[in-house]
Amino acid sequence: MNKFSYIIGFCWVLLLGVFLQQPLHAQKSKIKKANKLFERFAYPEAAEMYKKILSKNNDPQVLVNLAECYRYMNEPMEAEYWYEQVMKLPEYDPLHKLYYGMALKMNGKCDIARQVFLEYAQMVPADTRGLRMAESCEKQDYFLQDPGVYKLSTTNVNSGESDFGPAFYQNGIVFASARGAQYKDQIYSWTNAPYLDLYFAEGNENDPAQLSKPDVFKGDANTWMHEGTVTFSKDFKEMYFTRNNFNKGVKGKDKNNTINLKIYSATREGNEWKNIKELPFCSDEYSVGHPTLSADGNDLYFVSDMPGGYGEKDIYVSHRQGDSWTTPENLGPEINTEGREMFPFIHEDGTLYFASDALPGLGGLDVFSSSPQNGIWGMPENLRAPVNTNFDDFGFILNSSKEYGYLASNRAGGNGDKDDDIYSFTRTAFILNGIVVDASTQQPIEGANVKLYQNGILMQEKTTYGNGTFMFPVSSNFEYKVIATKTGYADGEQSVSTVGIEGPSIEVKVPLSPENALAGNKCELRGVVYETSASGQKTPLAGATVKLVNAKDKFEKTAVTDAKGAYFFELDPNSDYVLYVVKEYYFSSNTTLSTVGRDCSSPLTKDMATDISLTKIDIANDGKGDENGAIRYDENGNIIRESGIIPDHILQLNHIYYDLDKSDIRADAAVELNKVVELMYQNPGIVVELGSHTDVRASDAYNMALSQRRAEAAVKYITNKGIKRDRIVARGYGETRLTNECRNGVHCSEQLHQANRRTEFKVIGYSSNAVYSEPRYYGTGYGRDQYNNDILPPVTTNYPPANNNAGGNTAPPDNISESTGGAVSTTTVINNAPSVDGWSYKIQLGAFRKPNYSRFEVLSDLGKIDSERSGDVTKILIGTYYDRNQAENIKNQIKQRGVKDAFVVVYRNGVRAE
Repeated sequence: MNKFSYIIGFCWVLLLGVFLQQPLHAQKSKIKKANKLFERFAYPEAAEMYKKILSKNNDPQVLVNLAECYRYMNEPMEAEYWYEQVMKLPEYDPLHKLYYGMALKMNGKCDIARQVFLEYAQMVPADTRGLRMAESCEKQDYFLQDPGVYKLSTTNVNSGESDFGPAFYQNGIVFASARGAQYKDQIYSWTNAPYLDLYFAEGNENDPAQLSKPDVFKGDANTWMHEGTVTFSKDFKEMYFTRNNFNKGVKGKDKNNTINLKIYSATREGNEWKNIKELPFCSDEYSVGHPTLSADGNDLYFVSDMPGGYGEKDIYVSHRQGDSWTTPENLGPEINTEGREMFPFIHEDGTLYFASDALPGLGGLDVFSSSPQNGIWGMPENLRAPVNTNFDDFGFILNSSKEYGYLASNRAGGNGDKDDDIYSFTRTAFILNGIVVDASTQQPIEGANVKLYQNGILMQEKTTYGNGTFMFPVSSNFEYKVIATKTGYADGEQSVSTVGIEGPSIEVKVPLSPENALAGNKCELRGVVYETSASGQKTPLAGATVKLVNAKDKFEKTAVTDAKGAYFFELDPNSDYVLYVVKEYYFSSNTTLSTVGRDCSSPLTKDMATDISLTKIDIANDGKGDENGAIRYDENGNIIRESGIIPDHILQLNHIYYDLDKSDIRADAAVELNKVVELMYQNPGIVVELGSHTDVRASDAYNMALSQRRAEAAVKYITNKGIKRDRIVARGYGETRLTNECRNGVHCSEQLHQANRRTEFKVIGYSSNAVYSEPRYYGTGYGRDQYNNDILPPVTTNYPPANNNAGGNTAPPDNISESTGGAVSTTTVINNAPSVDGWSYKIQLGAFRKPNYSRFEVLSDLGKIDSERSGDVTKILIGTYYDRNQAENIKNQIKQRGVKDAFVVVYRNGVRAE
């Protein structure tokens, strides 16, 4: 080849490279443009661009974003298809599996969705949505069964765009609509429709569905931005409404340049609304909206995604205090979930109606109701069909007499195609008032399960409380059967006919006959909740919430400790219970107790006592050591523990090892980190720092980076299990906080160096908005509902400890042994119920260098699988028991199942005794 030919060939190579790079550059440009649309919430445009990109290049992140677009646009058919493609990616986010299941569920494919939800629950145990949604699929037929309470009709105020958020006002309703009567030229990119404004339509006394032609709501409330749900004082002189962060022509944005929602107040002047003011608990950094005002005007309920809640959006309440409002209070985990709780409505009788996409329901948002029980919100009840569908159903409001009301839904058949429409409903049912009593004593029976059947079909289900009463809506001209059940009693049954009934209600009594002499007798549980100081001093805790759950029928009772820290419950005979105790700024506690084998009729044995000690949460002031970031020592050379360190009886130290120069979470480390997940799940208020450390070998900079990588790896593991990312902080300290004298230039053994390669947990913050969670869900493999599904792990009886010869000695800490490198981590062992003198028992199944945890899963019905490290050996254990005889019994069962080397291990105050 001559020189000229060589030059020509070289030029062709250059040109070919340019031609090959042009499509690649163009593709990257298109992805960048689509991502900008996605970030600006312009989901319809972004979705179209993403689909074009995917037709030429199978980019994983583009695929995920496309699925997300259709989820945000609320198009479940498209979302299902694209999330199904996401599931084929090698490393999809577990949350995408949940969204895939939700899309399947909304599309009526519960048989597939249930399995998807169960898989998600196993992957992310600290997110209850997996179990709740699986439960939804199991009860789909029940939710679809129309109990005959309401008759729905489409109203005549609907447009071709979104119409929702009805609120009673004078003789009609005010609602939000995107019909664009005022600002048609302002288009919202998320929906490709005008922004929302408020409208008013007069009502019709004879037909709630027939209202007047809507008019734009008068006054200063409407702007060219979104105005949404609204609520009024009873005299219609005050209004509270939702609007984008926009007031007096000025837009407010958060640090991500997003315009959030705020609640504004207004007062009526003549026929118009003036004096627009932002409520004091609003913020540029998060949204608040969907207000509803109590009948007395003193309690304002609303929705927010403010930090410290339980999920994506929670319901809060603020109380009127003079001319202002108090700091918002979260309604707690009985109402709020990891999902979205939205559109609350508080009725005059105190019942809260709201929408949720994470409580058991049909799909999308479903409407639920809840009433307070002893100061705690009761279990939410799904209103079922026809109120709820597989689509979004929300914005439920009910007039004072409960005869009629309105709701919004994007169900098929409305005016807005796939958008929201407003529906009216009227109550068509009578009220069946009933009571369950003991046939012998005629005393009311608490905790009875009552079911209403029509032609063999379950229509309604309730649980009786202290007065034994229940209430069902029933239709006229039908024959019903009421069946009541209760442990210790024969089933009771009564027939009820509404044929030719006159008046608004009908009464029924269901007597239950005791099956044995113990039935009807009650044991009495009394106890005191204490705070125990480091010196051992006990101080009674007032205002602690104590919840008692029957392990068999799941009946719950709640008490709040008095000024002396005392609480009281009546217990059924032959029953196992779990007792949960929580209080702000204290670590939660739970214990088991039982009346099995106890004579509740005898004055000598009917009384039971269980005192609970709670540990105060110590919060680090700044999350650092001294001004140099180093550990501190007292005058005797002892390490001074930093503020925020979790106490040993809450967080027992075990070792987590990393391979040399790596940050991967090994299988043995995962077992320990799971305990951290459990601690944070049961204490949702705490914010934890995970700090990793190294020894002094290698450079300062390298060790700092290595410790940060290890901390972030552990944090990622914990958050992937369902703990919210904003509750845990990864911080690498490198070699700046040594626990011993092994500083630079000092010769130390490998054991001493190993002591410095550790990861520590400490509390650096606390949110009182999330006081306690639902520990019943964690790791049980079951959901919690009112349909008698198992929701609790196996209950072990909490008897006083048997006499033993273990003495008062405890085993010394395991010696730190050499490893291939890495960090040592502190981990948690939840001390649920320390018995008298602190004695407890576990069963050791074996000791292994490379344990296979899966082989012991078949024993999980006997207790919780746990582990301990001793050097490079992992000891596998099961359960925590407070009676030696019971532990021996469990050990024998384990041996019968083939684990021949099982033996009982004695502990005192959580420490293994010799």
